[in-house]
Amino acid sequence: MKTILPILKPYRKQILLTGLLCILFTLGGAFLPYLMSRIVDDGIAAGDMGVILKFGGLMLALAVVSMLCAVWMGAVNARISASFSSDLKRSIFNKASGLDFEHFSKIGTSGLLTRSTHDVSTISDISGMFVNVVVMVPIMIAGGVAFAFLSDRVLALILLVSMPIAFLILFPILRHLDRLWKLSDEYIDEQNRLMRERLSGIRVIRAFDKEAHEHGRIAHATEEMAKYIIRANVRAGYVNPVCMLVLNLAAVVMLLVGANRLQNPVLMEKGLTAGGIIATVQYVALILNGVMMLSWTFAFLPHLKVCVNRVTEVLELPDEPTDAGDGAVVEGDLVLDNVSFAYPDSELRTISDLSFTVKAGETAAIIGGTGSGKSTILKLLLDFYPPTGGSISLGGIPYEKIGRGGVRESVSASLQKGMVFEGTVLDNVRMGDPNASEEAVRNVLDIAQMTEFVESHEEGLNYRLAQSGANISGGQKQRISIARTILKRASVYVFDDSFSALDYLTESKLRKSLNRYLAGKTQIIITQRAATAMRCDRIFVLEQGSIVGSGKHEELVKTCRVYREIVRSQLGGEAV
Repeated sequence: MKTILPILKPYRKQILLTGLLCILFTLGGAFLPYLMSRIVDDGIAAGDMGVILKFGGLMLALAVVSMLCAVWMGAVNARISASFSSDLKRSIFNKASGLDFEHFSKIGTSGLLTRSTHDVSTISDISGMFVNVVVMVPIMIAGGVAFAFLSDRVLALILLVSMPIAFLILFPILRHLDRLWKLSDEYIDEQNRLMRERLSGIRVIRAFDKEAHEHGRIAHATEEMAKYIIRANVRAGYVNPVCMLVLNLAAVVMLLVGANRLQNPVLMEKGLTAGGIIATVQYVALILNGVMMLSWTFAFLPHLKVCVNRVTEVLELPDEPTDAGDGAVVEGDLVLDNVSFAYPDSELRTISDLSFTVKAGETAAIIGGTGSGKSTILKLLLDFYPPTGGSISLGGIPYEKIGRGGVRESVSASLQKGMVFEGTVLDNVRMGDPNASEEAVRNVLDIAQMTEFVESHEEGLNYRLAQSGANISGGQKQRISIARTILKRASVYVFDDSFSALDYLTESKLRKSLNRYLAGKTQIIITQRAATAMRCDRIFVLEQGSIVGSGKHEELVKTCRVYREIVRSQLGGEAV
């Protein structure tokens, strides 16, 4: 709560206003039974219509004022709840945007989505009742008991004894409720993850006729989620009837005791009146409302606690470390020295004692089979993760001293999945350099073999791309990603299987243009294609996270078994 409460600070005045309106509303409700007793004792018993009209009018006026206070309080509460929810979602979004990959993967995309929607909504809804509970419940219970004692001590004592009985019955019902809510929220995360996975992989699922299998996985997560939610709600549902049963039984006992006491002339002489008994019974209803609100608070408090802990878990994660360097572009040889790496919570190392050097201006290829660690090397080169062993340096300066900002300025990468964002072609390419001119954008698009595509549309550079590039092909996505990468002025350019969706003719034209444009710059091409790797100055062969061969194509065909097998499987035996 220490992390979340500061978000409520801008709404202090509104919260105080809500509290004041809540006090007025509650006091108005507490005073009504007293006026009713005056009507019974001074008006009806004496047959005085004037007294009845006088106190009846006061009751009506007090009820109207209480109603207006309740309406105003509800409106202010709604505004506070909506604004608080918006601020909390914004805080989660900003935090998620600033997380490093290690902590981002710890929560996961589905977990972040659930926390910023379901959990925030729950916190907002329950916090909207917080002021009411804090202000109203003490006044209702304490005020109701106090007024009841003023009306009749014996009846008030019955009322006072019944309240702890209600709480004793509720205690075992509400135990372990937080565990049920926690499990239900975890399955909401799981359901969200499976749904996202299904939507993103719908083509693969249909291609392998796995719809029934995926339906079963989602159905299992939904059934488990529903099971725990139903259990929690059933338990919470006992609160209302238990409280009503105990306090209504207390009211029945009070009426019986009060009726017997009214027949005692001695007690009548001491001031016991029918109006006092009626008022005391009405205070039972007032206290019942207070106990009900308190009981509902106890019922939902475990769920609130779980949601607050889940949101706090995100907000208290450390931000991505600040840069140690000045963010300037660093040039020179790229050196990996005995680099090892294991992903968080993984016992196996993806990269083991990896060492190689790419000289400035050299074009090097890293080739290997699926799972050999190629994409992990890219993540290390971009400083998405720090190595768990060894070091990486650029221009003789370790990455730690360059700083993440300096690394990201010095290394420009085209990732394996050509990511395209909703917007124009110009906007997507300019992500590499927001200040680039349209002429520079056209130039890199021409290098990426996208000029024909751009000129085929009337809008040209302003042709609008759909979300995730749904209105263009996979090869066009990769070429836009390549254009974005080379538009950025860097010293090292990394292409992570960025030519895999291109045909050999297009790739050949693109590589020739690329080599002319990036002459003197370091290029690292991560690929599975032997035809792509064989055109590079040097080739590093990767297997199970280790370099098993390095050199030119002709050398490796003779000396490296892994490379020879890759070439034979892709280009045929005559290429070996």
